[in-house]
Amino acid sequence: MTTAAFHRPALADAFDGVYDMVVIGAGITGVHVAREAAGRGLRVALVDKGDVGGGTSSATTKYLHGGIRYLEQRQFGVVRDSLRERRILTLGATHLVEQRRFLMPGWSWSKPSTAIIGLGVALYTAMGFDRNRGLPRSLRSSFPRWVRKRRLLDEVPWLDPVGLRGAWAYDDTLNVHPERLLLSYVRDAVDLGATVRTHCAVRGFDVDDGRVVGVRVADAVGRDGVGGDVGGGAASADATVTISAHTVVNAAGPWMDVVLRPLENDDVQRSTRPLGVGVQRSKGVHTLTRPLGGEATVYCRSKTGNHVIVSPWQGHSFIGPTDTPIDADPDAVHVDRDDVDSILASVNSTLADSEPVLTIDDVEATTVGIRPLVDGGADSYTASRRHQLYDHEPAGFRGIWSIGGGKWTTGRATASATLDELVASPLLAHVRDAPQSPEFDSTTRPTFASPGWGADPSAFFDAALTTSPDVSLAPEVRLHLARLYGTELDTLLDLVRADPSLAAPISERTNDIAAQVVHAVTVEGALTLADIVDRRLVIGTVGPVTPDELTAVARLAAPWMGWNDALVEAEVAAEVQRRSGLEQRWRG
Repeated sequence: MTTAAFHRPALADAFDGVYDMVVIGAGITGVHVAREAAGRGLRVALVDKGDVGGGTSSATTKYLHGGIRYLEQRQFGVVRDSLRERRILTLGATHLVEQRRFLMPGWSWSKPSTAIIGLGVALYTAMGFDRNRGLPRSLRSSFPRWVRKRRLLDEVPWLDPVGLRGAWAYDDTLNVHPERLLLSYVRDAVDLGATVRTHCAVRGFDVDDGRVVGVRVADAVGRDGVGGDVGGGAASADATVTISAHTVVNAAGPWMDVVLRPLENDDVQRSTRPLGVGVQRSKGVHTLTRPLGGEATVYCRSKTGNHVIVSPWQGHSFIGPTDTPIDADPDAVHVDRDDVDSILASVNSTLADSEPVLTIDDVEATTVGIRPLVDGGADSYTASRRHQLYDHEPAGFRGIWSIGGGKWTTGRATASATLDELVASPLLAHVRDAPQSPEFDSTTRPTFASPGWGADPSAFFDAALTTSPDVSLAPEVRLHLARLYGTELDTLLDLVRADPSLAAPISERTNDIAAQVVHAVTVEGALTLADIVDRRLVIGTVGPVTPDELTAVARLAAPWMGWNDALVEAEVAAEVQRRSGLEQRWRG
């Protein structure tokens, strides 16, 4: 994608004509829907009130899970779908994934027992019979095996040895940087013809004789949202435009029912399920802590009764998630001290007596996402992770659908099933009857900047060390850039070649360099400091970002964001205050 692909025109000039589909929400589901629709030849617009993945989709456990835990709820279809989709996503982005060894320890008190866990692992393996088809050797998963207690403690010395019987070992796929993989799908959608506008909030809908024919939007970047005067000017919060549409897909995740509120009439407003949509929200919190030790990921049910995953990540331990039902405005959901205490209690119940327990002082950062589960009456932990497509025509509104449920790993399949159903609608007859390009198939299409479908990542990373030898970068920085940017590594190297000062590190804590900031704001659509540090670079995901680091990023971005010295200072102050406020909530 060229620099112009994410150029941000004034809102009044951003959308023209009638779109076959407007997709609301740039999380994993909405992004895949936009990509799938554009690939099938539809004229698509994708909008989000925040950044790409700014809600739940960048706050994951960082795995393309095969779904082993859903066997306990007998959600066999979800498990099979997850295993199939994990393989497809891996083949399409081999540079952004890794195989990771998982250990499921069992104690004498474990429920289910180690024998039952073993049966589950065996069933899981059988259901993933094709899991390695086409994968390069380094990304293939091995057969599960039983690890005896002594060897297990050699691998994971912090585990409580009392009553420990051993562990079942199996492989799963690390989604190294979920925000980067999601962005690659967005950029592929743009390459396929989609129009994408982030920080663009839905204010309402245009309805003609019961049919939704347009989506009213307004820019959401400004002084109160941070971002200043960027890309075409900061529009007034009251300035709206209408995106004309044949169909609308509401993929706003936990905001799904919030987006629909402008359509509610009196009859529906008195209902507990507006417009036929039931959203069961579940809060998922993770903590980043000091490293507990060991290279494998530990996945177990603790003495507290909660499942917990302890994953080595970027020199830390990434631990979670919680699964807490919530009934609150999604915008008001934050990490609280109780969330952190719950995670710490779960982990500490699995520690050996000789190990120092984790305390709040060991927590360096937290993330929070809200799962938009289908409201089927079950508790949030056992609720189905299958998606559900709601057609709002029975409620009096044709041409608009909402997607509930789903999960990161199965987002592509959700989008494909959604498009299959919507293209059959009379509202898209003109698309269905038009000649279709035979080239697009999301089950075999690499994502943007992928080294190639099923490409060997080892060979790609080896080549990254020697390409463009005239550009002076340390080997670890080259590998870092190759991991994040795939074949777009050459673009970053070109920036450094043209201006060697852009090889300067952003911080001693990561391998991020100045060129990445320039790339983020000129090519990747970043509009705020949080967009840059949290979802384009790595620095925002490995612990607190200091005021000095934010200032360095802001100064690099300033020429393209239209920020003078005063605005740089204001942007940094606002972001420092925002981050400090969030941290104070969970530190207590």
